[in-house]
Amino acid sequence: MLIRFCMLFRDSFSHSRQGVFHAAFNLRDNGQLEGYEEEWLEREMSWLRMHLPAPECLRDPRNERAICWFKPDAKRAIEKVRGLVALLEAKGLPVETITTHDAGTVLYEDKWQVVAKPRRKRRSY
Repeated sequence: MLIRFCMLFRDSFSHSRQGVFHAAFNLRDNGQLEGYEEEWLEREMSWLRMHLPAPECLRDPRNERAICWFKPDAKRAIEKVRGLVALLEAKGLPVETITTHDAGTVLYEDKWQVVAKPRRKRRSY
């Protein structure tokens, strides 16, 4: 099972629901965080950058639809992300936790995470 924390609205690039990292950075970049919240966000993101590999495939423009999922064993990282969820929800942005056994076409995988392109839905006529 894979786990993802996402917003209720779609991201303009991936066309999937926006992830909590992008949403938190948008709050920061739009001046919607207090100074102490920005400092806390940077500490949490520093920890995540230090402990989670940054998949190279995410830099490839052909993979703009790719989304990231946590494996259940990434307990400490998931705990950190739950803090981001609390911040977003405190700012009035609801977050949903979703799970799947099939994230789509896997582009990258390590001990803690999977990056995959969701499968395209087929139109029914």
